[in-house]
Amino acid sequence: MSQATTVSVDDVGGESLTRRLFRHQWPFWLGGVLVGLAEIIFYYHTDMFIVVTTGLAQMFAVSEEHLFGIDWVSRVYEPGVHWTILAAVLGARLVAINERESRGWVRYEWKMLLLAFIGGLFFSFGTRLAAGCTTHHFIGGIPSMSIASWVVLLSGIPFAFIAFLIAMKMGLGGYFKHQETRETVRSHLGNPLNPQPGYDPKYNPWLSPMRWALNAFLIITIFALPAYYGVTGWISGAVNHIGWAEVIWMAVPGLLLGYGIAKTGFGTECSVMAPEATFTKEEFYRKGGVPQCTYYMFRGMLPLQGFMVAIVMFNLFILAWWLLGYGTIPNAAGNAGLYWGHILGGPLLAMGAVFMIGCEVRTYARLGLGYSTALVALPGFYIGYLPYTLFKQEIDAVVFGEGLTDFLTIPEWAAYTLGGSEAIWAVAYSLAMIGLLVMSFQAARSFLGLKLREILYRNTDEIVYQTARDRPRAGAEPMVEPVG
Repeated sequence: MSQATTVSVDDVGGESLTRRLFRHQWPFWLGGVLVGLAEIIFYYHTDMFIVVTTGLAQMFAVSEEHLFGIDWVSRVYEPGVHWTILAAVLGARLVAINERESRGWVRYEWKMLLLAFIGGLFFSFGTRLAAGCTTHHFIGGIPSMSIASWVVLLSGIPFAFIAFLIAMKMGLGGYFKHQETRETVRSHLGNPLNPQPGYDPKYNPWLSPMRWALNAFLIITIFALPAYYGVTGWISGAVNHIGWAEVIWMAVPGLLLGYGIAKTGFGTECSVMAPEATFTKEEFYRKGGVPQCTYYMFRGMLPLQGFMVAIVMFNLFILAWWLLGYGTIPNAAGNAGLYWGHILGGPLLAMGAVFMIGCEVRTYARLGLGYSTALVALPGFYIGYLPYTLFKQEIDAVVFGEGLTDFLTIPEWAAYTLGGSEAIWAVAYSLAMIGLLVMSFQAARSFLGLKLREILYRNTDEIVYQTARDRPRAGAEPMVEPVG
């Protein structure tokens, strides 16, 4: 047995703040600031929150039309380019360049790749039923106080946990982490409490035919064809239609999204699952092969911090803009405030996000970083659109045929049902969101034993691995430094 030694995750003593921000990962809350800022910029310009799922379908439609002459997706979605999606992938790629580390080195066994493909299919079809992805409903709809978005969230949470259980039963729990960096992974090789199944020094991603094929699919369907016709042609969103100024307005939020998410591992799926750790023992995670760092990350509500920072920032901006008469409260639900599709789509979104190790917008960031699971999920997204586009009328009749409420927002419902003005209830809603944000930081302070300055300054790896070192599980071996 190796002698126990203290392992420093990331010795950054003496580094300038600028170098630290560019070369190292960030805490979740800082990623949430960029996500919230992206939403604010988009809303300021369009009076709507960021929407990305239909944009992906439109870009798939471009490839269908110009490569294969088919209309499986384009019969419903007009071929087009979505500059926000392109910019999100590029923003994440900037992170890989700044940190000098693509994540192509992370090696996934075939079961995890299969699960990611299925996750892409589930998630994509779920977006059609729920009329939007988790980014649409959680980062856009919840700040907009949407009834439907809360239903999508609450209906999905149990199924996210079920998907997590399935992954653990398949022996894949070790892959579920916020992010990987070589330095951190190498520091914890041989530590049974923090398994590193994705690290294989003999693995060379450049020798993988599958990665070459999937990267070709990514470049052709997401970049080459949509961008080419977006600059030179007349497809939806093309420069010839909207002009370069509008392209910039669409791209800047995407860059912020991609950069902020890639810097942290920010995702809607881990954010809404984190509170469940309060009711789950650490032993449950350990038996499922989930790294101890993930348990501490969840139990300390670190993903929820980023999630709530983004929500509170955007919600307060919407509230102020609406009360001052400059904008409206965005509608996340269609003509009615709630449909059966929201109830049915939430579980598919939740399971798909967990299987992919990331919701849709996090998958865009993981594409930019080079993760194999994101590459595999992309064709799954395409296939997931097909049941809806091929049978749209039949599906719409079931999931969107009848609205379940006449109210779009919670303040609107509360004012009508309980009395008072919609504005007062909207302010109360914002105060409740602020309360959840404060609670997420308090959870980190109480469970992880951190001071606020440590939560704000240290990145997630530094927090969770340091906590695991300082508070080892009863009866467990302390962290050891690998020999050789």
